[in-house]
Amino acid sequence: MRQMYLVLACLSVTAQASEIDNLIDASQNIRDVFKYGIQTIAGAESYATEGQIAPSGIIDQGLLDKAKQDAYNAAVLAVQQQTYTYDPNASQYFADEASTAMDVVSQAIDTYVDAAQVLIEVATINEMAQDAANANDERQAMALQEYIGANDVTLEDQEVDAYNDAYTAVHEATAVAAAYMAVANDETLLEQADEMAYDLRVTYQEAASVFFDQATQSVWISFDGGQTIQGLNLGNYYVSVEEVLIESAEQPFFYTSPEGGCWFAADPEACYADGD
Repeated sequence: MRQMYLVLACLSVTAQASEIDNLIDASQNIRDVFKYGIQTIAGAESYATEGQIAPSGIIDQGLLDKAKQDAYNAAVLAVQQQTYTYDPNASQYFADEASTAMDVVSQAIDTYVDAAQVLIEVATINEMAQDAANANDERQAMALQEYIGANDVTLEDQEVDAYNDAYTAVHEATAVAAAYMAVANDETLLEQADEMAYDLRVTYQEAASVFFDQATQSVWISFDGGQTIQGLNLGNYYVSVEEVLIESAEQPFFYTSPEGGCWFAADPEACYADGD
């Protein structure tokens, strides 16, 4: 269907160069007569107040003739019977929105990494505590105690809040990016999006707002500032928590993290290679 929009749009350009041009010419011819008539009435009325008379032949150019009438009516009918269309360009719009949303995801992850530094300390304490528990003597416990004394390893309320906020923001950002990416890569959704805009006679360059709503599992677009919105349902694009966790195993963000199994290894790079 989207290809049909493009084909029809090309055909429409040809139509505009003929039917519409003919209508311009035919209607302009009548406007020229109309203008002449207004001019002669205005001038003649003004001269009449002075007792001066316009020539009898003045009206000849101000009368509509049958040829101009028929040409105009034919041009109107030709335009009326023509099929016009255009490409609302949902494809480019959602590709751009997806790209922008992924930039937001990157920024949110950077903020998360900063906020997670305090939890890296917790992971370090946990590793050292496990080493101390498994040691044959208390030297590891002493090392743990010294590390705690030399570093700020307790969790403050503001650090917990910052972590939770950053973690939540990442998931909000990934959901939005995923939603726009789903639309951008789904020909059926793009066709639906084009049809919504086409029915309103707008393009996506004129979109006033777009947002993803988890509650309705839909992307909503407004072309008039929010008075009316059009929805694209993404219910088929949801994955389970289990699927997300399985997917994470092959992602560098996880396997190079303190919880990926190699962070605390004697040779992390060798550990990563073994994992490959």
